[in-house]
Amino acid sequence: MSKSEGNSFNENEEDQVVGLVEYINDQNAEIEQANLILEASESDSCTYSQGYMNRQALYACLTCTEKDKLPGAVCLPCMYQCHEDHDLVELWTKRNYRCDCGSDKLTSECQLEPSKPEANDRNIYNQNFKGLYCICQRPYPDPENTDEMIQCIVCEDWFHSKHLGTKDMNPDDYSEMICSDCTSKLSFLPAYNHLIVTDDSVQKIEKGDESEDIDVVDTVKDSQDNAENELNIVPKDKISENSKAGTSSEDNCKLINAKDPKKIIGSSFWVEGWRQELCTCSTCIELYKKEGVPFITDQQDTLQAYENKSRERMMAKEKQSEDGLSKALSSMDRVAAVELAHQYNQFKEELGEWLGSFKGDKVVKVEDVQEFFSGMQARKRARMDDGIPPSFCR
Repeated sequence: MSKSEGNSFNENEEDQVVGLVEYINDQNAEIEQANLILEASESDSCTYSQGYMNRQALYACLTCTEKDKLPGAVCLPCMYQCHEDHDLVELWTKRNYRCDCGSDKLTSECQLEPSKPEANDRNIYNQNFKGLYCICQRPYPDPENTDEMIQCIVCEDWFHSKHLGTKDMNPDDYSEMICSDCTSKLSFLPAYNHLIVTDDSVQKIEKGDESEDIDVVDTVKDSQDNAENELNIVPKDKISENSKAGTSSEDNCKLINAKDPKKIIGSSFWVEGWRQELCTCSTCIELYKKEGVPFITDQQDTLQAYENKSRERMMAKEKQSEDGLSKALSSMDRVAAVELAHQYNQFKEELGEWLGSFKGDKVVKVEDVQEFFSGMQARKRARMDDGIPPSFCR
């Protein structure tokens, strides 16, 4: 998943033009992405009573934060009910977080759940809560930098792709990213270097001991000077070579039996399904906890799993809406139902003809859209002026 700059459609600028298909696709993609983030978290109740949730949509409130303090974050229902007109920072999703609304982190009282006796001691806060991202500590959106942003699955901060040292890394070529700092701190990752998508402009994998924290600028330079690897994407059917996922015996520990573990320099990009290949013996499970990543083997922790949950809820709502429409149509008298169907088909036909006039590189202007809908209204008024009621059967 990545952040990218959104498009605007300013109706006040008459000379603004936009490719119709491109504009529609961009808008649909933005709407779908927003729905995927919000749908799984949609509820009418504050999520505080659910504890530290595996993952939820969150918003840091700057309005309710005392000066010089790090803002707390609120759940989606509290954002709507308690902080709707406040200065908010959208955090997308965070893991293992309990809603701060009404706590000592924020100055306002929660209207959905006023009584919250326990402090949220397990919540983890970073610079994102102040609206800053990446090693450059810039806001998003950033008027000075429209570079794509990629989220680290460990610290959950967002990074500009150029500050990760990547050049044209295709999002379809990798599943998840771990930033340079987090990669260097997780001692078990070198045993799984065969699951990394490597690119000579991103990193160079070499033999050696565990590294200290790495400066990303030096990392990129070293990688470019000593590049040895072409882009290497491991096929899904060849991910498991030495042992099956989910080993529980120390005798079969993948970490102990790793062949030629190599130090990973810089940020690491991982293939689809790589988490399933991590060893799950009791020793490794304890190691993950010790290094602060007990979630690393949990398939439901991934953003993809969260978005899949959203898709399921959206599909269920769509089916419910379709069932409701069918029920409404069946309850209408035949003439009204036929008239409604006629108007719908007429709109589809007129819209199709209008869209057909913008083939190739032809662009649509704001006034073109206004003219289309004005024309529809004029034709509707003309039909009404004929003196025949819409549902009148002749």
